[in-house]
Amino acid sequence: MTTIDAAVGSFRIVARIEDPPPLGWRFWMLAGFPGDPLDPSPYGGSRCLALTVVDVDGSDRWLCAMELDHSFRLLCAHDLFPCPSQAGADAFANAIIARHARQRALL
Repeated sequence: MTTIDAAVGSFRIVARIEDPPPLGWRFWMLAGFPGDPLDPSPYGGSRCLALTVVDVDGSDRWLCAMELDHSFRLLCAHDLFPCPSQAGADAFANAIIARHARQRALL
């Protein structure tokens, strides 16, 4: 199990990532697209990696690592759709977790 620190907007989340993670290292797609007038999310149509489920004020959310800018987002299960392209999922997962893993300080 690996513990990571993730900044999501005003939240600072400490999460434990199972080994292997619950969904495996698979990319997911988000609904929408950047030019969508109803939901102009810059992440719409981009790939993300669902890392683990976290509790936010009593609601379960997926902590996801965004491939577009290597940021984190909190998403509902219905926001995530299977992605047909899985190229690079393992490398991205290992890199994002290594970058945000809690390390023991050497004294």
